[in-house]
Amino acid sequence: MQPMSSSNVKAIDVSHHQGVIDWPKVRADGVLATFIKASEGTTFVDNKFATNVNGATAAGIKTGFYHYAHPENNDAKAEAAHFANTIKGFKATFPYVLDVEGDAAEVPSDQLTQWCVDWLNEVERLTGHPTMIYSGAYFAKSFLGQPLGQWPLWIAHYGVNKPMDNDTWDEWAVFQYSDNGTVNGIGGNVVDLNAMEKAFYDRYAVPPKPKPLSPEDTIKIVVNDQLAAYGRIVDGSAYMPLRQVGDALGVPVHWDEATSTPYVNGSPVSNYKLFDDHTYVPARSTAEQLGATVSWDNVNKKVYIYR
Repeated sequence: MQPMSSSNVKAIDVSHHQGVIDWPKVRADGVLATFIKASEGTTFVDNKFATNVNGATAAGIKTGFYHYAHPENNDAKAEAAHFANTIKGFKATFPYVLDVEGDAAEVPSDQLTQWCVDWLNEVERLTGHPTMIYSGAYFAKSFLGQPLGQWPLWIAHYGVNKPMDNDTWDEWAVFQYSDNGTVNGIGGNVVDLNAMEKAFYDRYAVPPKPKPLSPEDTIKIVVNDQLAAYGRIVDGSAYMPLRQVGDALGVPVHWDEATSTPYVNGSPVSNYKLFDDHTYVPARSTAEQLGATVSWDNVNKKVYIYR
């Protein structure tokens, strides 16, 4: 395991225990990333989940969601389904997290490892989103086997600069080094403090420079002053690739195979065209559907979207 370094990104993790959070103050205190509790077991939903996701996102903080596991009581796929249903409609930047600790130690190590593998795979199947695992340093060393090493690790070990080594992971992606930190905007409640590897942060939080999906895409689509995609003119109107623009706006986009319909932010999009298996939508009507303002720069052939 590597020690912390000056390049690490400041991150926190929160749940209902932190109460009402002033997210702009949290962001002003240098926090760039947060993991937010979504669910636990097969029935529990954190009652601050939606509020925290919306508040953190609005403040410009990148988010991840986590699920507290109870493998001593429940089936892995049942817990995966509960988590997937809880986070439906919310967009996370980082991989979804399986939090395994505590009473999970009642399960034999090989069975616990397989339970975690099943949960991680099932959540990825249900959501199409990557996953990772959280645990304490001693717990990981004692109970989590090598099949889990293919997923990134978020490790907890307090009061040290370098977490305890284990036989499954050579490095951590996120290191929870304190459980009694303070951050502006979280009042008198203590909060977990984390160091996130910058390479991990950049992989998920810094979008790659957009490229045209086709030589016909010559119109630049600029979202909140950042180049987000390239579109094209179709029948006199500017069309843009839905998924790229959805990502830039921070809204979920998915394709319903059963109805052959794209959805953006939970709403179906009826006016769309397929080019080379990519979904394109009218820039103006789609942006307005999302509550954004849109303008056309005819001189430079650009569409500007602000939300």
